[in-house]
Amino acid sequence: MKIWKVATYSLLLITAPHTGKAQAKEEAVIADSVSRFVQHFYDWYVPFALKDHKEPASNEVLTHKPALFAPALVRALRADMQAQTQAGGEISGLDFDPFLNAQDPCDRYEVGKATRAGKNYKVEIYGLCSRAKDKKPDVIAELVPQGNSWAFTNFYYPKSATDLLTILRRLRK
Repeated sequence: MKIWKVATYSLLLITAPHTGKAQAKEEAVIADSVSRFVQHFYDWYVPFALKDHKEPASNEVLTHKPALFAPALVRALRADMQAQTQAGGEISGLDFDPFLNAQDPCDRYEVGKATRAGKNYKVEIYGLCSRAKDKKPDVIAELVPQGNSWAFTNFYYPKSATDLLTILRRLRK
């Protein structure tokens, strides 16, 4: 019995570092995947948002690309869109771009660190309006795995210590 225990313990010692390295590599691959997804979205969305639109750019994205967002976020944003429409020109909902956390967006946004948050990932996004990058990100996007890709599930605003879903719940009341 003692030899079996020693052999098992030795095997664990030998394989444990390799398992940890494999997990770290897998984690890095996933973080890279989610970062590329977010950067691709911002590379497409920012020029789109800077154009003149009949509706806010964030509303048009929901109409044309709802699959980029988790169903709960789509429902909450659509409820806000409907409230804005019913208000007839009065500001009754979001008065800023929720994906950029800005009324006057920068010309470019850059992805920062991606970190795991349970099953989800949070990715820092920095607006590059001036040469220096802010210490705090403008937005932190939270994403959930969806099929072979990702879906945005919330957007956090570190400079105001709130998030999109919380703001939408408050506005709905």
